[in-house]
Parts: sequence; C-alpha cells; structure tokens
Amino acid sequence: MFSSIRARILAACVAIVVFALVATTLINYFIAHSYNDDAIDRNLTSVASGHVVGIADWVATKSRMVASLQDAALSPDPLPVFKQMAAAGGFTNVYAGYADKVFHFSDPTGIPPDYDPTGRPWYRQAAQAGKPVVTPPYVDAGTGNLVVTFAVPILRDGALKGVVAADVAMDSVIANVKSIHPTPASFGMLIDSSGHVVAHPDAKLTLKPVADVSPELGGISPASLAGASAPVEVQVGGDAKLVRAQPVPGTDWYAVVALDKSDATAGMRSLLTASLITMIVIVGVASLIVGAITATAFRRLSQVRQAMAEIGSGAGDLTQRLPAEGRDEVADIARSFNSFVDKLNDVMRQIRDASESVRTAANEIAAGNVDLSSRTESAAASLEETAASMEEITATVGQSAAAAGQADERAAAASRIASHGGAVVSEVVATMAKIEEASGR
Repeated sequence: MFSSIRARILAACVAIVVFALVATTLINYFIAHSYNDDAIDRNLTSVASGHVVGIADWVATKSRMVASLQDAALSPDPLPVFKQMAAAGGFTNVYAGYADKVFHFSDPTGIPPDYDPTGRPWYRQAAQAGKPVVTPPYVDAGTGNLVVTFAVPILRDGALKGVVAADVAMDSVIANVKSIHPTPASFGMLIDSSGHVVAHPDAKLTLKPVADVSPELGGISPASLAGASAPVEVQVGGDAKLVRAQPVPGTDWYAVVALDKSDATAGMRSLLTASLITMIVIVGVASLIVGAITATAFRRLSQVRQAMAEIGSGAGDLTQRLPAEGRDEVADIARSFNSFVDKLNDVMRQIRDASESVRTAANEIAAGNVDLSSRTESAAASLEETAASMEEITATVGQSAAAAGQADERAAAASRIASHGGAVVSEVVATMAKIEEASGR
C-alpha cells in the first residue's frame, strides 16, 4: 500500500493533519471540559439558590405571619384573629398553647378536651429554641397532605407565656421542588438534616430516607453535601447525577438539585462529534489537495520511470528527452536524465564506431583465416604426399637394411674366408720360406 513515495507522502501529510487536529481537539476538549465543569457548578448553584430563595421567602413569610399573632394570642379572645389569619395566610389551623395548658384552635376539630399543648413537639421545640421554629413535616391524617408547623414562643419579660403556632400544607413548596428541571432527566428534592426526604417529584419517597433515592447519598450528610467544593456524582436509578445542595435559611432543610450527567455533558459530546466530523472533512480535503499537488510532480516522475524502463528494455530509445521546465527537484531529475541519456548516447555511438572497427578487423582476420586455411590445406596435402614418400623411403630403407645385413653377413663370410685364405697364404709363405731355405742349403 505504501510502496510508492507518493503514497507515503500522502499518508504522512494526512497523519500530520490528523495528529494536529486530534491534538487541537483534545486541548479544546480539556479546556471546554474545565469550563463546562465550572458552568455546571454555577448552573447547579444558581438553580439551587433560586429555589432556596423561593422556599426561604415562603418560610420567612409564614414565620412572620405567625409571629404577628403573639399579642393576639395573649388577648382574652384570640380566635377571631386566628380564624382570620388562617383564611388569609392559607393555614389549615392556627392555634396557641399556654404555660397553664390552656389552648385555642381556629379549628378545634379532633382536639380532645384534655389536650395538653405543653407536651406537644411544636410547643417544646419553640420553648427550647426561644425563637420561631419550623417543625419536621408530617402527613396530615385528615387530608393526607404534607404539613409543617410554624411555632413562635410568646415571651414577656423573659418569661414564656405560651406558644402560638400554625399548620400549613407544603403544596407550594412541593410544587416549587417539582419545578426543578435544569434538564429533562434532572430533578430537585428537599431533604432535612436527618437525611429524610421532605419533598420529591415521586410522592412515594416523601419522608423516606434519602438512601432510598440513592444509596450513595445515604452515606453523605446533608451538611457535607452542601459544603462540597464541587458537585458530587452519585448514581440514581442507574444514571449518573451531579448533585448540589444548599441549606434553606430558617429551617433544617436542604434544597438538592440532581443534574443528569449525560444531559450536562451533551455539549461536550456534541463538541467531540463536531470535531470528529470536522476532522474527517479536513482530512478528506487535505488528502485531495495533497493528492492534487503531488499528482503533477509524480506524473513527471512517472515519465522518468517510463523513460528509464524503455531505455532498459531490449529496444531502448536513446533519442527521447524529458521536459525539464521548472526549478523543482523533478525538473532537476529531468535535466539530469536528459544529460545522462546524452552521455549514454555518446557512449553508445563510440561503442558503435568501435564495433565497426572491430567488425572490419574481424572481416580481415576472417579473410586471413580463409587464406591460412587454404594454405594449411595445401601444406596438409604436401605433408600427406611427404608422408607417403616417407613410407616408401622407409620401405626402401628397410629393404636396404636387409640387403646391407645380407651383405654384411656375406662380407663377414668373405672376411672369414679371406682370413682363412690369409692363414693359408701365410702357411704357404712359410712353407715356401722353408723350401727356399732348404734349397739354399
């Protein structure tokens, strides 16, 4: 795949572009992630603060309305004022209990004659606090509504005269809490300092431990949750939620906002998706641009390769030349190629001329070889004749040698005969000498 230089250059350019885009995307992502975390924290704080203000105003208003009844509660007949306050303030019941165990209710329905107000939680809580208090919520047995009691101690000259209180349904508070929806999958709730749910979009969780909402929340105190420096991530129903809590002034309640993490990070996912699409588009465009830029240069390189291939073939054409316009490397290669072909052409011409000389010399040598061959054939014929003559001479010599042998034998015989004849002659001479000597005597 990357056997060609063009493919490697294209791959390298694309890799550089991808690396740069990935690096830029990661840097942007981490920066945006940091700002997004801050934005989430600010958003949660803002949402919680807005609803806390609404709940706190509701609590403060109700507390002031009840506190305004202190003087009326000490009057001989406070019931008309209590009933008027119940109607105007939206209270279900307005009442007062005194240290002497006397009591007055705007609606005394269900109150037994022996009712002792001083033993009731609302009375004891206000008396001990010495200031307006809000009792823990409870479900009204008659209406089934969630009710809370606002109680204010009646102090005169440092002495506790009694406690004036009013019950009010928390419908508006619950509606306020249910309206907390920073995102479709997010929600809000109201919990108390003991970790119980005061208000929740799911009415079944009312007054239940907050652990029923999220086991992780059950292990965190509301005060710690409110004091956290950043949103706390917990699992609610299998989904990750970012939780922020703020205390509600004048109560032991905490407004909790649970922001769905998936919704909160949707912008980050959109950023990554957009970055990925942008990267793909840019890589595609960069590939086309680099491909177009390199196509011309490598087309000229292909011409060089083709020319070299034709030169290297059996019928190489040394007359072809490459266009050498331009000042880039490909033009330099083309000029070098043309120079190489020119020199190669000169060398081939010299080789051709030398070949002609060699061919002429070879022809002359061939002619000399033919003459030499004819002479050699003549010499061979003469040698054959000489050989034949030598054979005849050899035969003659052989015969002469035989005759010489015979002559030698005959000469030896003659020599023997002559020797014998000489001896005979010597004897004859001796005999003649003796005869001559004998004759002399």
